[in-house]
Amino acid sequence: MPVISPNAFAPPAAKIAQARVTQGRATQGQVPPTLREQVRRLERAHSLQQAGRLAVPTGLAAIDTLLPEGGLLTGALHEIEAGPTPSGRIAPHDGAALGFAAHLLGRFGQDRPAGTILWCRQPSGVFDAPPYAPALAGWVDPARLLMVTARREEDLFWAMEEGLRTPGIAAVLGETRAADLTAGRRLSLAAEKTGVPALLLRSQPAPPQSVCTTRWRVASAPSPAAAGSEDPVTVQWRLELRRNRFGTPSTEEMPSWLVEWNDETHHLAVVPQARHRSAGPAAAGLGWGDPGRQRLVG
Repeated sequence: MPVISPNAFAPPAAKIAQARVTQGRATQGQVPPTLREQVRRLERAHSLQQAGRLAVPTGLAAIDTLLPEGGLLTGALHEIEAGPTPSGRIAPHDGAALGFAAHLLGRFGQDRPAGTILWCRQPSGVFDAPPYAPALAGWVDPARLLMVTARREEDLFWAMEEGLRTPGIAAVLGETRAADLTAGRRLSLAAEKTGVPALLLRSQPAPPQSVCTTRWRVASAPSPAAAGSEDPVTVQWRLELRRNRFGTPSTEEMPSWLVEWNDETHHLAVVPQARHRSAGPAAAGLGWGDPGRQRLVG
């Protein structure tokens, strides 16, 4: 009886090597756009189903068109970080990022008008002070705020997570410089489970985390002054959307907008292109118009 070795049915070694090379190239290659879009749609559907709620519009139509379901998902984690000022430096006390965070809290608060807004913070120094209540009144009712001060980062994240799981909370915000991936995952899961939005406010840019649904960079921009006066009519900020997990892909790698806040009307609006084209040199000082800047990938 002839003896047939099992190796006789195996493909030649050259074919095996070629197959491995081909498979490796396919693995290292980019994912087809159609497959990437299908995965994005499935993730968005799962997130919406888990949260059980839709999204809350920011009130800025140009931005909401790029966000999932036309706004910010309630059962999700969103990050806001301070960006460089017109001078090119990052001021730890720049109010642009805090103002934008307060604007989002106001939008989330309108979605749950009877809920409490939990604000958790960790003092950063001797001269650190809590947010000024009369200034926040333009966005949220200070009477709805519950301020929590934590000495350690672990305590701050614990308070945020407990707040997300507590009935009657409309939104949770945490001021921190930490970039704890484990804590971020726990906050994201808690927000997804309860449908309560969570915001992380950073006074300095931090390493990107893939757990957040959106990531924003906000900085002050030169504001126009009234005729015959040196006082600005409105306050202007530069917004940059650095991560948009479930949103509509943009033609720009990192879309940005110039927005202005009117303290008299309590209204935030996108500045039309025709109005801020002349501010090119000033905007260039922010360092965001450089196409060669490094992208922070979530």
